[in-house]
Amino acid sequence: MSILHLARTVHDGIIAHAREGKPEEICGILRGRDGRATRLYRACNLAEDRIDNYDVDPQTLLKQFEFEEAGDEMVAIYHSHPVSVAYPSATDAWNAHYPETYYLICSLEFDDAPVLRAFRMEPQWPDGDVDAARNAVPFEEVRPGLFGYYQAAGASLPEELADLLAGTAPPLYIVFVVDESGAVDDFRVVGVSEFPVQLLEGS
Repeated sequence: MSILHLARTVHDGIIAHAREGKPEEICGILRGRDGRATRLYRACNLAEDRIDNYDVDPQTLLKQFEFEEAGDEMVAIYHSHPVSVAYPSATDAWNAHYPETYYLICSLEFDDAPVLRAFRMEPQWPDGDVDAARNAVPFEEVRPGLFGYYQAAGASLPEELADLLAGTAPPLYIVFVVDESGAVDDFRVVGVSEFPVQLLEGS
């Protein structure tokens, strides 16, 4: 299994950034190579509701091309959960546009015990009856017009979701947006995989 290695300065910098930003979510990107993050870049959170959402500013995301020219890469995108666990939300799944990049979440649910966890989130756009899925399981409106449903690993899979989820193994989210008439405008299935986080030796 792949491991996300963090330099001590990166690890501590994420926690410091999260604490400074609380109660709002903060975000940024990590530079490095081969699953080893050695430098942190703080970003501006452009989300309208920064209490429980994040949107990395484009100028920071564009740095990935600068990294690549130097032989590095954008190893991870990080953000904080100021009062909830370090696990992707339905909104996080909807906003996951970089399937080859780690998504690092820093939870400050307990101020004196911050938690860092790393995930990859891979979206799929399968063929399937989304309306049947809407009637079969309880979707939650997590943002105005954005709905999400979480299927845990090992949980019983409703028959109505079998075809829709044939290409993605739980844990996963089904997320979709609706148009002004309430019809599904765009939907995706997002697989969630967790990876260990370790400090780089000697950092």
